[in-house]
Amino acid sequence: MGRPRSTPGSAAKTIELLEKGFSALVYTALLIYLVYPYADYDWGWHYRYGEYLVTHGRILRQDIYSWTMPGYEWVNHSWLYDPLLYVLYNHIAFFGLALAGAVTGLLVFYLCVRRVHLLYWQTAILAVFFAALSKEALLQGFRTQVVGLLLLALLIDLLFREREGQTWSYWALPCLFCVWANLHGSFLLGLVVLGVHVACDVVIVKIRGTALPRRWFAFAASFFASVAATFVNPFTYHVYLEATKHFGNPMLTYVIEWQSPDFSETVGMVFIAYTLLLAFGFFTRRQLADLPWIVIACVTFYLAVSSRRHVPVFLVLTLPVAASVIRDLRFRVEGFARTSLVVAVMIGVFGIAIFERRGEFLNLWRNPIGSYCAYGPKCSEGVMQYLLRQPPVGHGFTFYDWGGYLIGNGVHTKVFIDGRMHLWERGDYRPMEDYRAMYVMSDLDAFERHRFDWVLVPTNSKFMKELVAYRSPWTGLSTDEAWAVAYRDDKALYLVRKNGR
Repeated sequence: MGRPRSTPGSAAKTIELLEKGFSALVYTALLIYLVYPYADYDWGWHYRYGEYLVTHGRILRQDIYSWTMPGYEWVNHSWLYDPLLYVLYNHIAFFGLALAGAVTGLLVFYLCVRRVHLLYWQTAILAVFFAALSKEALLQGFRTQVVGLLLLALLIDLLFREREGQTWSYWALPCLFCVWANLHGSFLLGLVVLGVHVACDVVIVKIRGTALPRRWFAFAASFFASVAATFVNPFTYHVYLEATKHFGNPMLTYVIEWQSPDFSETVGMVFIAYTLLLAFGFFTRRQLADLPWIVIACVTFYLAVSSRRHVPVFLVLTLPVAASVIRDLRFRVEGFARTSLVVAVMIGVFGIAIFERRGEFLNLWRNPIGSYCAYGPKCSEGVMQYLLRQPPVGHGFTFYDWGGYLIGNGVHTKVFIDGRMHLWERGDYRPMEDYRAMYVMSDLDAFERHRFDWVLVPTNSKFMKELVAYRSPWTGLSTDEAWAVAYRDDKALYLVRKNGR
């Protein structure tokens, strides 16, 4: 007897299973690629703020971790994230936070492309774009910026549902923003995106010469309810004031993620290719319904070329459009040839990238704390153990990137500056400006005027080389005469003033 012939139904089912299998392979490869060693410089103070909330049952409003601006009241708009980090770290440590960042990134990607119904090879193309352009946000693991991207992706999903006539999205939007305003300051960008959609609906109606549909009034009401919902937070309107500090503040240019991206690298080429894909899609589609997406793409493109931090934001807000463009491309490679070609390219791209990072994965698994220091703030485990045994006394000068590390490890001293303080100011005094003058610009006279009791800086830093050759104009003492080396390794140098103040 011969083998039974396959029916059209069974062939279609086989193709469907292959599509699901290859799609699962794409998502698996992307997940593995997105696992970066946890390296958030701000981990420590987030952890301690979460610990304070859990143990004291109230939000920490005044600074207790630095001596620079005693009693400074800081609007911590990510206060709800802090206890989440505290619980996660206590249970899964740095390795788990790295994995949580990758899972969150994968969920962002899924939410952005799920409604377009792509084939596996189309998903693979977008996965390559996402892996390259989301790196700036996901590079340091599960951090507030990654949570902000997830909330932005949820907003996009709700906007699509609203367009599909799912009326429950009108009350879901205010709920989303109520949570968002307590998790991350990017809620302000989310309101702008929502407002653009509401306003563009009016413009589109005017261009078409039709009356506003009834659903628009519910949509507009949902927008105003969302604005009102953002005030349901412990700091009320102050979260807006804190968020608006990030517009045009010169102190931000001192933080690397707020600096302009370097598009001369491979990532820059991918960014240009992705932007051209979007432009091609908008041009060929020429749909009036794309107006809000065009406005959002233009605004976030400007933000993306202005700072590294906004490249992933541009990506997430435009990914649904890019998915639609990829879906409509007239690219046909049928049967086994298509499958073999696309799967081979996909496995090759992700395989090579993962293979090159094999050392990162091994370090992350074997020594999460060492991995944090190696890929994060370049900190020293040795000096941390020393400071825990012999806590510094008095007021010290600390390297900016290590402030959070000191706070998180529970060293019994207050730091000079850390990652919370880049926009802090009181009167005419700005800690970040003061730090920059001393550490970056090597104003050692200003350093000496502070009369620090101890110093903790990178061993081979430019500041340390300048300090070695410095002689105080007030005391007449050289660095060797004024300071004693209490601890030194290849990463950190800890100095203590010999005769106190």
